[in-house]
Amino acid sequence: MNLKIINYINSYVKMKFKIKKHIGILVLVTIVILFVDYLKNHIKDFQQLSLVNPIYILILAIIFIFYLSLNGILLKTLMEPFNIKLKNLEAFGLSIITNFYNYITPFRGGAGVRAIYLKKKHNFSYVHFFATLSAIYILIFLIGSLGGLISMGYIWLNYGIFDYLIFSVFLIFFLFLLLIIFFSPKLSKRKNKWINKVIEIINGWQLIKSNKKIIITTLIISSLQLVLMSMNFWIAYRSFGIEIEFFKALFIASINSLSMLLAITPGNLGIGDAINVFSAGLVGIGVAGAIGATVLRRGVTLLVIFIMGPIFSYILLKHNPNKQKNEHEKK
Repeated sequence: MNLKIINYINSYVKMKFKIKKHIGILVLVTIVILFVDYLKNHIKDFQQLSLVNPIYILILAIIFIFYLSLNGILLKTLMEPFNIKLKNLEAFGLSIITNFYNYITPFRGGAGVRAIYLKKKHNFSYVHFFATLSAIYILIFLIGSLGGLISMGYIWLNYGIFDYLIFSVFLIFFLFLLLIIFFSPKLSKRKNKWINKVIEIINGWQLIKSNKKIIITTLIISSLQLVLMSMNFWIAYRSFGIEIEFFKALFIASINSLSMLLAITPGNLGIGDAINVFSAGLVGIGVAGAIGATVLRRGVTLLVIFIMGPIFSYILLKHNPNKQKNEHEKK
């Protein structure tokens, strides 16, 4: 009977995954069609856009690489409570391949690839992996929502622009995540092994939460990442001669950080881009300029990821941490 239930659950999960996959493809195709239609009807607006200086493309690439480096440091930091010491290059490589496989698989499949790597190379359990993943999202969304509240306050005071719905979303996220961080209890195990899996994930967050140094370091890194993302947007708009204040870029970046929740297409293609254009419109940026900057950012991101992704996939595939550990012990 238990085997039948497990087979039923597996079939249900596979069916649900296929449905979500088709939905993701449908959404992406719909957004592309709407984009092409808008481009066709507003071609004159796009013809007015011109890249001010090609050097901005290089700057965008460098900022993105720094962002990926911080991702690696974040991952390395969160591994420490589980007694896993990642090498700097290994952590950076994991950041690269996570983004790479996010683009070639739906539903942020890069996280699954990272989980498999850590399991095979470091014997890192999937339960603890989901604990670290939940910690990353909790702290990133906390910083993102805080950045959104700060930027909205500045924009309202200086430009009189305010959206109650967006502000409410940021505030709800911020307060809810604070409750999780300060009041999430440590749970006792039950008789049901499936419930125990969930409990282990929650208690895994407790292991990270109890380490104040890890939490503070992660919050600092997440804050730096949000600043880098804001700079990325700021430079992307300036690339087309569009003047934008940093706090407007911070607002767009904050919404972009929360848009990961809607990532049902590879690399959040289409959905994340549409959200970026929408949020830019809220702070007075024209649609043509917003689309131009969004396409430029996406193009630079794809260029970096698809050059470095296969390279680090090969490097990490050949990497043997146990061999290095044994050599170190012999010395």
